[in-house]
Amino acid sequence: MVERMSVEIERLYEVFGRVPRPLKVEGCAHCVAPDEDRPLLEGPVRGLSVDVLRRYATDALILWGDVPELRYFLPRLLELAADNEFDWPDPEIVFSKLGRGRWTEWDDDERAVISTFLTRWWETKAGDDCPWPDIGTVLCSLGLTGIGLVPFLDRWERLESTGAILNLHEFVTTGVTWRTTGPELRNPFWEKEVTGYRDIVAWLADGRALAAVEEAFLTETREEMLALLDETHSLLAG
Repeated sequence: MVERMSVEIERLYEVFGRVPRPLKVEGCAHCVAPDEDRPLLEGPVRGLSVDVLRRYATDALILWGDVPELRYFLPRLLELAADNEFDWPDPEIVFSKLGRGRWTEWDDDERAVISTFLTRWWETKAGDDCPWPDIGTVLCSLGLTGIGLVPFLDRWERLESTGAILNLHEFVTTGVTWRTTGPELRNPFWEKEVTGYRDIVAWLADGRALAAVEEAFLTETREEMLALLDETHSLLAG
C-alpha cells in the first residue's frame, strides 16, 4: 500500500516537516515515565519504528502530549496505521487522534494534505480485492477523524471494480447488524454520534446502496460476482 500512496505520504512529511521537533513530550505523571519520551525524539520522525511509536500512538492526546506533538509525529503515525503496521493500537485508534485533535481547524495546507491522504487511502482500499485492514476498519477509521463520509460512499457505489463489489458484500454481511429498526455498524470503535456513522447508516437504509447494486447487475456477467451482488441485494432490501 505504501508504494501506491507514495506521493500522498511524501506530501505529509513535507507539510508537517515544518513542525518543530518538541523539546519534550509531557505525559501523565502517574502513567508516563519522565524519560519515556526520549526514544520518540531521537532521529528523524520518518525513521521511528512501530515499537517506539506504539505507546504514544495509543495514548496521544489522552495521557501523553498535546496537538503540537501530534502534528510533529502525524506523518509517521498515519503511514504506519494506514498500512496496519501496528499490532496495537488498531487503525481506528490512531486515526481517531485526528478527530480528537480537531484537525479540520488546523492550517489550510495541513487540512488539504490530510484530506488528500484520507481520500487516496479510501480509493486504494475500496477497490482492493483483499484489503488489509478490511473495509469496515477503513470506514470506521475515516469516520473517527470527524469528517463526513458521503463523498467516499458516492465513489464506492459506482461498484466499478471487482474489489468494490467484494468489499461491499463483505461489509454488509459481516460489518452490519440488520435490525428491524435499521442497520447498526458492528465495529466496536464506532461512536454513533459522529457524522460518518450516520452517513453510512443512511446510505445503507435509504436505497442508495441498493440502487448501486441493482445498477451493477445490468453490466456484470461473471457468475461469482452476480452471486455476491444477489446476496448483498437481499440484505439491503430487507
